[in-house]
Amino acid sequence: MSVIHEVQERVVKFFHKELGKEREALHFIKLNKAGDGWEAKVEVTELNEYLKKLGHPSIFDKNIYTIELDQGLEVTGYILGASRERSYATEAREEV
Repeated sequence: MSVIHEVQERVVKFFHKELGKEREALHFIKLNKAGDGWEAKVEVTELNEYLKKLGHPSIFDKNIYTIELDQGLEVTGYILGASRERSYATEAREEV
């Protein structure tokens, strides 16, 4: 397995273990060498729990996380950077 694939797998495992996200919810935007380590930008589709509690249909946010890994491929930090447009679940959408 190439190093870049190992980095990608480490990021996927991190999201699964720490944030409970499955691989299908992740979309890699950027994955590159940064100094002695690696940096990944990942778009994560997440249910907006706040709007769900207000009674809105299932609305999903697309949040951008930046993940930093050291040269041993251990995650050393992550940050939620931005949110993208919201989308409705297909079963909750009404046709007009």
